[in-house]
Amino acid sequence: MFKWVFVLSLLGGLGLTAYGSGSALSERALRQAREEIGRLQEAIANFERENAALRTAAEVARMREAETKQLYEKDVPAGQRKVLLSLVDEQLGQGAKADRLRFLISAASVKEKCDGEPVTKRFIVRTPLYDGPASAVQFADDALTVTAEGTPAVDAQGRVLAWYDPAKPITLEIARLGRPPDRLSGELPIHHAVVVNGSEYRLSVVPGERRGFVQVTSDRCRFP
Repeated sequence: MFKWVFVLSLLGGLGLTAYGSGSALSERALRQAREEIGRLQEAIANFERENAALRTAAEVARMREAETKQLYEKDVPAGQRKVLLSLVDEQLGQGAKADRLRFLISAASVKEKCDGEPVTKRFIVRTPLYDGPASAVQFADDALTVTAEGTPAVDAQGRVLAWYDPAKPITLEIARLGRPPDRLSGELPIHHAVVVNGSEYRLSVVPGERRGFVQVTSDRCRFP
């Protein structure tokens, strides 16, 4: 009997010891889990702060890009403004006076006054296979001569023809007495203005109704 009491007491003590040890382990594991959760929450908070800072930095960068683009578009010419400024620089480089250019630009705002009686003429566009008569026209009492060169047309069999292809660019030459000719290249229609004998002649060049021809319409206007 005494032996059984001893054995039961021993087993009970072992059980209490095991329970105490298990309880301590559970508390430590719970504490470690809570600490890990705390670290994760802090990491998440740091990530969110960094993410917010990155979003702010990205927004600032976009605003600066927009401002830079606006300043660039304001200071760097484009389109027609670029073309006009290039012409001004070219004229200044050729010795034109700034006061003269300023006067001409200011005169552009004056109400236009043209004859209103345009004159239309036609001529044959020269090609490597044709350089004969009827390949020029004159305006302004023969002080203004217009000629053109084009790319030969090709038939369905691939043979090169004598007349020009109106769908391809041509080179237009506008010659004035005592001055170097103006050369313009491009697809038709082509529009250009020149000054001859104190008047401005506005020229419009379009494909002619007959094969190989172009039509030039000239209107004389006051200058400046």
